[in-house]
Amino acid sequence: MPGADPSPHERGTVTWRELLDETSELLAERTHARWICETATSSTPAEFTAMLNQPATERAVSHLDAMVSRARGGEPIQYVLGSWGFRHLDLAVDVRVLIPRPETEGVAEIAIGLAAAAGPIRHVADLGTGSGAIGLAMADELPRDGTTVWMTDTSPDALDVARSNLAGIGTAASNVRVAEGSWFAPLPTAVMFDLVVSNPPYVADASVDIEHIVSDWEPTSALFAGPDGLDDLRTIIVESPVWIRPGGWLVLEHGFDQGDSVRSLLTESGFVDIETRADLAGLDRCSLGRRPWFLFAAAHASGPIVVRHLRNQIEDYAHLRAWLTAPDVLQFYGGRDQTFDLSRILARYGPSGDLEREGTTPAIIELNGEPVGYLQLYELLDPVVAASFEITDGPGVWSMDLFLGQPELFGTGIGRVVCRAAAEFLLDQRKARDVVIVPHADNARAIAAYRAAGFDGSHIVANHEMHEGQMRDALRLHFQQR
Repeated sequence: MPGADPSPHERGTVTWRELLDETSELLAERTHARWICETATSSTPAEFTAMLNQPATERAVSHLDAMVSRARGGEPIQYVLGSWGFRHLDLAVDVRVLIPRPETEGVAEIAIGLAAAAGPIRHVADLGTGSGAIGLAMADELPRDGTTVWMTDTSPDALDVARSNLAGIGTAASNVRVAEGSWFAPLPTAVMFDLVVSNPPYVADASVDIEHIVSDWEPTSALFAGPDGLDDLRTIIVESPVWIRPGGWLVLEHGFDQGDSVRSLLTESGFVDIETRADLAGLDRCSLGRRPWFLFAAAHASGPIVVRHLRNQIEDYAHLRAWLTAPDVLQFYGGRDQTFDLSRILARYGPSGDLEREGTTPAIIELNGEPVGYLQLYELLDPVVAASFEITDGPGVWSMDLFLGQPELFGTGIGRVVCRAAAEFLLDQRKARDVVIVPHADNARAIAAYRAAGFDGSHIVANHEMHEGQMRDALRLHFQQR
């Protein structure tokens, strides 16, 4: 009115204490009002307390008014603030991504604990990453050295948010790879993962349990997943075995009433050690399963033999290092002129190493539960490799290499038993049409063992491989099924 005194807002003399009280009254929520005021002033809680009696600037009041208007319009407080805490991170969030929730923090904690047990080199993936919450938490909390985190999402908008959050994890951001696409599709085919985690859409299309503030504001593509809410969970579980390294884990967030269904899907896809874990409210929230280690077993007079996948753990690499520095072993495998330190072991046998890229299956032989030797199985898919066996049609033909790491076990028949069991495994489980083995032509002990295991043949492969500075001939033997 003409002649009336201007209000404190108009005079620019209103204090932040007054604005906090006014905002609390408008929102009927003092905690949210405090958060909004702190965001408007770009201050920490302690800094805001110190400035309560200071006058507010016009720019800060304008920012405050805009946020209050959004909050009063029903927009979730997390979107109004533009960021939200997740474990040790402060993540940017907006309507392009789901709001990170405490239940998902529990899922991230499970994933981080399982991934930490792998190594010293580990590859992990967060599928459908959204804001990047789980993937960035893994990058932030797992060891910097040896960790690579892949984050995928089909939404380019969500990935823009995830990329904006990369800066929040500092130097660990160098461990993160971001890729656009559906679930596993954008991941590199040459990489196998020690852990895959996902918080996919899992709400049934017609669900009446979802709150309006969720369905009205958060991206529906990240919420709904078919008539029973399991469409995306099914896809991930069915596709996962070819991406997860033996012994690796799949960890999935899901609805409180979906634990039984997810466990059944994990079982159908061959996972073991399956369990469902509850959230802080005691509701089923996360199911996990592990790809099995076991390949096959055999009987021996000294005790049971189990052949299992090589574990991505330092203990297995240490066994290989010990065996592959023993002259008695190298005399017949690799050559005594070879030097196998840990870095070379990892480069050949470890994640993304030579064998994994070639599609070779590395395995440990256990006797009475103790590691005693090594076996590797491979199909002759590469024409160059097949030609080195003097075989023209390699697909469907499998071979193997093995050694015992303890000289006192030489000549005990363990190699013979493993060799025969491995050939039977390849015929039965890998559907091999032929199994061949190529010992050095002058290795009489090995040739006798392989013949006793059921292999036969007389074809000499001249200059098959270099061994201790000489090209050695090999005897090609074929398994004769009895």
